[in-house]
Amino acid sequence: MSSEVNQNRLPSISCQLTVADLLLSWFDLHARDLPWRKSVPHPISSVFLNRLKEFIGDKVCRDRLTLRRDPYTVVVSELMLQQTQVSAVIPYYERFMECLPTVEVLALADEMEVLKLWEGLGYYRRARSLSALAKHVVENYKGMIPPNKKVLLSLPGIGPYTAGAILSFAYDLPEPAVDGNVVRIFSRLDAQPHVRGDVKASRFVRDRVQELMPDERAGDFNESLMDVGATICTPSSPACAHCPLKSRCQAYALDAVDQFPLRKDSEEKPIDQFSYVLLHRDDLVYVQRRQKGLLEGLFEFYSLAHHFGLEEEASICKSLHREFTVERCDSLLSENERVMSVHFVGERKAVYSHRMWEVSCWEVELISRSDMFLQIDAEAVGDWVTLEELSELPFPTVLVPWRDAFVARHR
Repeated sequence: MSSEVNQNRLPSISCQLTVADLLLSWFDLHARDLPWRKSVPHPISSVFLNRLKEFIGDKVCRDRLTLRRDPYTVVVSELMLQQTQVSAVIPYYERFMECLPTVEVLALADEMEVLKLWEGLGYYRRARSLSALAKHVVENYKGMIPPNKKVLLSLPGIGPYTAGAILSFAYDLPEPAVDGNVVRIFSRLDAQPHVRGDVKASRFVRDRVQELMPDERAGDFNESLMDVGATICTPSSPACAHCPLKSRCQAYALDAVDQFPLRKDSEEKPIDQFSYVLLHRDDLVYVQRRQKGLLEGLFEFYSLAHHFGLEEEASICKSLHREFTVERCDSLLSENERVMSVHFVGERKAVYSHRMWEVSCWEVELISRSDMFLQIDAEAVGDWVTLEELSELPFPTVLVPWRDAFVARHR
């Protein structure tokens, strides 16, 4: 990397303009038009504002407290945006807010309804955290999402970034909101080799944002950083020529923008290989609900620990028979005494934050009322549901297209 600064890349500019000035001027012209930014709160009473101020210990912050945006919309949008692109979030956000428009309504909603609205968005722990958060603030804070960092950090699903987003986006308080976009901007701005996802890097950048935070428009300042990171200072092929900070950017001056930040060494994710079996009989489908761990609370089809491929129909038949009966094993392969019809659907892969799934998918129709039926009904932890009920249950993203295609075929 060259250490020589190219003066031609540092246009002269009035020293009166701060980083905040440059960002806010740009933001006034180029702010993204996002649905959660359109939710400006109605005028609020002085009584309600004073109740909010009770959560703030610092007198300066207490005196400048305002309600820039509905805190509920900030919480919903920010939890949805975690590890998910804006374009994917928008339709989910709009549908979610239509069904659950306030924190009080969300607090009353069944967790399954919340998970269903979240279906396909992934990282379902966020949905459960959002549901738990709503119940907590309604029970303990009369439905107010407190403008207090310590209290916010104690709520389900709220970390330092989300707390900063709530305080600045909703209440216009001078609290940094530092995510990967902001770390990338400051790594390039300062030509510092921050490592993506590194806690120390986030802490360092948080201090930098704090020192540059303007006395007014804290929310706009933080959102301008989000927008620059999302639309200009992108991970690859950044549009440096259009960046409001190019006159201050050391990486740009060094012609080394693509070298910042450093990539974190990726770790190989463990791979789980197993089979899903969509068991159905008449107009009913067998489902079970995941009780804990990954995808907790979502429904799934019957699963077998072994990964049965396309050429293993006989093997999966025997495995299913062992699961549910102890007699008449040979009958599964006998044309005269068939108890089920087996169809291979295909392979599916799902990538999660710390592991991967490689899943073999089968559909099995139980076509005679054999001892297999009795054993499933007696010992299974799941239940038989109708096609209509099936379509209303929240499923993992990896299973949604298969479920929907099955419902469409059999209606």
